[in-house]
Amino acid sequence: MYRIIIDANVWIKYARAKDIAPLLNRLLTYHLVPIVNNYLLSEVFDAIVENKWMHERGANRIIDFIMKIAVTDI
Repeated sequence: MYRIIIDANVWIKYARAKDIAPLLNRLLTYHLVPIVNNYLLSEVFDAIVENKWMHERGANRIIDFIMKIAVTDI
């Protein structure tokens, strides 16, 4: 497994589209494990809520999902 940092804009793009499958497929195919920190998660959450793509509840689900598939580097 290789660790990779995925920019917040990429997470936001897939969260906005509500289809994370293409990103997950690449992670699985190339044996990649994303690394996230609180700053990145906060940036993703804020962008989703402030642009009204999702309510806080949906944005929290996205953050929870990211945390489940990523390594947290705080």
